[in-house]
Amino acid sequence: METLNPFSLRQIRAWLDEYGVRPSKGWGQNFLTDRRVALRALESASLQPDDGVLEVGPGLGALTFLMAERVRRVIAVEVDARLVAILQTLIEEHALSNITLIQASVLSQSVEQLLRGEERAKVVANIPYSITSPLIEHLLKAKERIPLMVLMVQKEVAERLTAKASSPAYGSLSVFVQYHTQAEYLGRVPATAFYPQPEVDSALVRLTPVPDRLPAFEQKWLFRLVRAGFGKRRKTLRNALSTLFEDTDRASAILRRASIPTATRAEALSLEQWMRLAEETAQTLQAERSR
Repeated sequence: METLNPFSLRQIRAWLDEYGVRPSKGWGQNFLTDRRVALRALESASLQPDDGVLEVGPGLGALTFLMAERVRRVIAVEVDARLVAILQTLIEEHALSNITLIQASVLSQSVEQLLRGEERAKVVANIPYSITSPLIEHLLKAKERIPLMVLMVQKEVAERLTAKASSPAYGSLSVFVQYHTQAEYLGRVPATAFYPQPEVDSALVRLTPVPDRLPAFEQKWLFRLVRAGFGKRRKTLRNALSTLFEDTDRASAILRRASIPTATRAEALSLEQWMRLAEETAQTLQAERSR
């Protein structure tokens, strides 16, 4: 039996040729060929022997097989039936009984369904740019079941996830992710670490979910405010939020109560300021309703 080495370019090409697979750009199929990057991702996830791990987009198993050596169970979700066929063969040939392979779009099933009976599982994944935002939102709906996420994403997206206020990459996705998690940028992954080689570099990020810091009503308003503010990011918040509050004077009054200058723009507000604005908004609306 040939040694299992999903980082070998020769072996990758042989598997793809045998199954008649041409990597799909639409599905972001760029297979990791640098073992050092994979080991860095696994180390960043602090994997333990009793861990369950959910992997999204296992590809040809670069992360999958290394994780299977280290943890109790790997649940790998792959949308491409052609790659599932390759992986299933490799799993059977090498008797890797702790890998559960699911052919599905990860967004088509709830986290509870994806975990296949696991109460909690870390997430380790090399994910395509096209589903980064919806996937993170999908996973964070069940963040109490996910103690940690280590994701390999497009470098530009990694910078957005971890950006601070007033930096060029800071936006609504930054606020959303940093409200729900402690977000850390772990470093660049060069395009040369993949086959086929993508046009841009990637990066590793670690997202550690944290409990909600606002009640449900305030949290709902937090993200409404953030979307409105960044939806018109060239405008002052007084003007950008006026559609939510029916007029600019009302928006100005709420901003002042939150100690935010009315001429401030969305990208200048820290997460803490956004949360304070959401609290003031909720209090104002509740006071108006009780009159």
